[in-house]
Amino acid sequence: MNGALAVSIGFGHKATRDLTRVALMLAPRRRSGRGAVLATVLVAAAFAAGLATGEVLRERTPALVVQEPAAATAELVQLRQQLEQARMGLRIADARSQELEKQIDALNQKLTESQDELTFFRKAREGKKH
Repeated sequence: MNGALAVSIGFGHKATRDLTRVALMLAPRRRSGRGAVLATVLVAAAFAAGLATGEVLRERTPALVVQEPAAATAELVQLRQQLEQARMGLRIADARSQELEKQIDALNQKLTESQDELTFFRKAREGKKH
């Protein structure tokens, strides 16, 4: 940097000397490969631990025992029969409930008609007395 340029932008000789005294680093210092090696070792150790854990868990899993379905057929037939009987009982109960509701509606209608007739006869009787 020459002095004329430094003066034109407002720096004097002192500023120019201060700038030249500063040590400038253009590129960072090269590090040794220890960090990369350490990271690689840690990743490999974690991977190995995961594999070992998987193997241990896989070994402890109990074997599945599959029973033949033929052994349970007698019990299954009995349970199906009980289920069908329960369904039939439910259908019968629903049918009875619907029939009773119809009968109640018919009886309520007859009651209303009978009350209307009774009211009519009472008014007719009172009308004859007056």
